[in-house]
Amino acid sequence: MSQSETPSRAFTLSLIAGSLILVNTTLLGVAATWFPGIIPTLPGSSGNDITMLYQLTAMGLIFGMLVVLGAVLINRSPEHTKVWGVLVIVFSLASVLTGGGFIVGFILGIIGGASALLRKPKTQAISD
Repeated sequence: MSQSETPSRAFTLSLIAGSLILVNTTLLGVAATWFPGIIPTLPGSSGNDITMLYQLTAMGLIFGMLVVLGAVLINRSPEHTKVWGVLVIVFSLASVLTGGGFIVGFILGIIGGASALLRKPKTQAISD
């Protein structure tokens, strides 16, 4: 694996993860609005509170957008790839609260963020 492949792979996996998290969360919001009866009862509640489902939807959309932002920044700002990799991992982990992008998004986010963390910065040759 060459150094030029790693940011591309980290970017691609993180972008797919963020997209899956956004799709999963959007479907949660749609189900909460039009089909609240199909969502399993949330733990700790006597029934599904629509307000709680909307709060989960809002949180999931924020998590998904931050994962997508991290992916874009991995691609645009390779000198800070480790910071963006941590961003992707943290918000992929947090997305589990809202479904984790069908769990596949969660897993791809962890792999993409780890790929960004493992990337070695390019070394510049000193010319005389």
